[in-house]
Amino acid sequence: MTVAEAEAFLYHEVRLLDDRRLAEWNDLFTEDGVYALPFTVDADPELDSMLLYDTALQRKMRVHQLLRYEHLAQSPPSRTVHVVNNVEVDNAGDDGVVVHCNIVVYEVRPLDFQELQAGMASPRFIVGQCIYRLQPFEQTWKIAKKQVLLIDRELPLYNLSFLV
Repeated sequence: MTVAEAEAFLYHEVRLLDDRRLAEWNDLFTEDGVYALPFTVDADPELDSMLLYDTALQRKMRVHQLLRYEHLAQSPPSRTVHVVNNVEVDNAGDDGVVVHCNIVVYEVRPLDFQELQAGMASPRFIVGQCIYRLQPFEQTWKIAKKQVLLIDRELPLYNLSFLV
């Protein structure tokens, strides 16, 4: 995989997130793919606390709930713009590649000025480093693991109920 191919893949992924095409985003993962927001790069989900660790079933449930049910934390839904940069590719052989990148997510929840909720109508940004493990699948790639290491992961985070 070249850097240009990795960038195209990542741009497609974040476009799906920004357009709230979450079912299609979920389809980018392998059958056993993992989506994680750990506190450290080498965190063990069995031993260490994590902000989020979604197995395939948990990710599927999260997407289903975000698309089908009204949640106070996402009512109205966040509007996001994901910016991906500094993409690097480590070819790991025939079984896939590791892709590193930086990400900035700009997020705002629109406000009905009749309602007052914390974080409403206040743009914010979330910054992190991503590590993807991608595996070849037919003529494309699938995400075996997406790990997002937020730079402010030790600080209180409110309403991280959308997908980074």
